[in-house]
Amino acid sequence: METYFNLVSGASASASDVYDVKDPATLDIVARAPVSTIDDLDAAVAAANAAARGSWANDLPARKAMLAQCAHRIEVCSAELAHVLSREQGKPLAAAKGEIATSVRLLTYYAQKDQRRETLRQRSSEYVDVVRAPIGTVGLIVPWNYPIAILMMKLAPALWAGNTVVIKPAPSTPLTTLMLCARLADILPAGVINTVTGEGDIGQALVEHAGILKVSFTGSTQTGIRVMESSAPMLKRLTLELGGNDAAIVCRDANVADIAPKIFNNAFANAGQLCCAIKRLYVHRSIFDPMLERLIEIARHWRVGPGLNWDTQMGPLNNRAQRDHVRALLDDAVAQGGTIHVGGEPLDGYAGHFLKPAIVSDVSDATRIVKEEQFGPALPVLPFDTVDEAIYRANASEFGLGGSVWSTDVSAAVDAASRLEAVNLYVNQHAVPPDPELPFGGMKASGFGYELGEWGCDDFSIRKVLNVNAGVE
Repeated sequence: METYFNLVSGASASASDVYDVKDPATLDIVARAPVSTIDDLDAAVAAANAAARGSWANDLPARKAMLAQCAHRIEVCSAELAHVLSREQGKPLAAAKGEIATSVRLLTYYAQKDQRRETLRQRSSEYVDVVRAPIGTVGLIVPWNYPIAILMMKLAPALWAGNTVVIKPAPSTPLTTLMLCARLADILPAGVINTVTGEGDIGQALVEHAGILKVSFTGSTQTGIRVMESSAPMLKRLTLELGGNDAAIVCRDANVADIAPKIFNNAFANAGQLCCAIKRLYVHRSIFDPMLERLIEIARHWRVGPGLNWDTQMGPLNNRAQRDHVRALLDDAVAQGGTIHVGGEPLDGYAGHFLKPAIVSDVSDATRIVKEEQFGPALPVLPFDTVDEAIYRANASEFGLGGSVWSTDVSAAVDAASRLEAVNLYVNQHAVPPDPELPFGGMKASGFGYELGEWGCDDFSIRKVLNVNAGVE
C-alpha cells in the first residue's frame, strides 16, 4: 500500500503514524497519509517562517516566473493528479480533470499579474501611495469537496503576494494535495509551501500557532466560528468562506425547457457538495408543475456511479457523515408532509456513500431541508406568487453566500438579484467556475473576506499608507 508524505522545507517529512484514505465509492483503501504531530507542525511553521525572511517576499518577478513553472508542472502531471483526486474524493474523472485544469488556470493568471499602482492623493508637493507587503506565514485550511480548486484559490494569490504557507487538507482528501506539493518542491524555494495532515486537532493547532499570522479557512460555519474564537487572542487575520444555502428564483417568464438542465447541473454538481450550489429553488406558481416535472425527469436518468466509470455523471458523497446528514434531511421532509418524487436511495451493488439525486416538494421554508444546508444531492422546490415574496423568503436565511434570478427580462432580474442578501449574485446562471479576476466571499453566516480578484489579493497582503512630501529641497 502506497504511503504519501508531507512536504516540509522542500523535502518529504518522516511520519510517526499513518492512516488509511478510502475511496468513497467502494470503501477500498486508496493509499495512506501521515498523521501530523505538534512537532511536525512546529517544523512546518519554522520552515515557512525561515522562507518568509528570504528573498521570496521581495522579488515579484521571480515569484511570477516560478508560479508559471508550477502551472506547467501541474499541467504535465494532470492525468495522475486527476486519477487520485477522483478516487479519494469520489467525483467523476472528467470533473477531477476539470478541477486540475482550474488550478492551472488560476496559477497561470497570477504568474502574469503585475502589482497595481494605487495613489490615494496627488498634489503638487505631496502624494500618498498604497504600498503592499506580504503578511508572512499563512495557514490554508482546505475542505474535501474541491480540495485542489479551493486550495489554489488560496495558494496562488498567497504566493503571488509573497507569503509562505502551511497547508492543511481535509483528512478524507489529502492525497492529491500531497502529490501536487511534492511535484512543486523542486521549483519553489524550500519552506515556501509546507503541509500537515490529520484530523481537526492538527487544524486547531495550526490556527492557534503563534507563527501563523493569517488563516484562510473554507468549511462549515460551526468550524469557522471555532477558528475565529481560537485566533482572537492573537488578533490573527482571517478569511472565512463558510456554509451556504443559495436560493435560486425562477420568474414566471422563464423558459423552463431551457433553464431546467442548467438549474439541475448547478444543484447536483459534485453530488451537491458545493458551497455555492443551488440548495433552495423558488419557482413561480404559474410554471411550478412543468419545472418540477422536468427536474424529476432529469434526475431519473442521471447516471450515478464510481468516479472512474466512464459514463458517471455523479459520484458518491465523500463521507458517511455527510451521506447520513442528507438522508436525515430527506427523512425529516417526509415526516413533515413532504414528497420525494425521485432519488434519495443508495446505489445497488456498492458499499460506498451513494445517494441518487432527490427532488423534493410539498415542504415549507421551516422544514430542515430548506432551512439547513444539505450539501448533498437533494433539492427542495418551492412555489411563490410574487418576486417580492420570493426575495423575502430567500433572504430569510442565516447564510449569505450566493443567489440567482432566472428570467427573460434581464433588467428586472438584475434588480431582483441585487436585493438578495448574498455576496455572489447571478442572473440566468449560478456558481460560475472560479475566475481569478472576480472576488469570491460571503456575508452573514457564510463568512467574510475574499479570495481571488483584487479584493482577494488585498486580503493576502498588508496595505500600508505611504505619505511623501515631495517639496523638500
